Amino acid sequence: MQATSRYNYYEILELTANAPQHEVSAAYERARTTYSGENPAIYTIFSEQEARELLVLIEEAYQVLGNKILRNIYDQRLLSGRASLNDLTYASIIEASKQVFPEQKVEKPIPTFKKDDAFEKEIAAKENWDGAFLQKVREYKQISVQRMSEITKINSYYVTAVESMDPSGLPAVVFVRGYVVQIAKALGLDDKKVADSYMKNFKNGLGK
Repeated sequence: MQATSRYNYYEILELTANAPQHEVSAAYERARTTYSGENPAIYTIFSEQEARELLVLIEEAYQVLGNKILRNIYDQRLLSGRASLNDLTYASIIEASKQVFPEQKVEKPIPTFKKDDAFEKEIAAKENWDGAFLQKVREYKQISVQRMSEITKINSYYVTAVESMDPSGLPAVVFVRGYVVQIAKALGLDDKKVADSYMKNFKNGLGK
């Protein structure tokens, strides 16, 4: 990868711009394996620091190209031929996505809610967590999607995608787990238990 490829995510994943969506995941896995520290041959080409930086770029590329909304924004900019390097950065693409799914202003305090003892017991005993139940808990605690986004710093689009368990709207699996952990913490749940169970269900869904 040359320096000029810094923000060409297709080159980073060695894909053509018209590659179908299913090829993005396969290319990501290949790139991550090639540039991981578990591949000793990589250090004959790059330093350890350079290899780490490449892995960051690979994750950025997958987060953008692996998400239909972000990929569409990126493609419009890249293929226009008029975009600056800054327009193609990960941060710029994410910011643009917020214009597609604008955040609504909400009151800062987390609203109080009337506790339901039966549901509280159900939450405490819950072992099998999925997006639908996370949504049920969020709505029970009267936290809007927009407020959850403010609390966790996760784009509201991703909050909704986590709850719907929609892989096409989410980035790499490792980032999905991070989102679930943050949402669980915001809901006052056992984040490890919730994330472990959710990710098991999520990965099982990917295999269908």
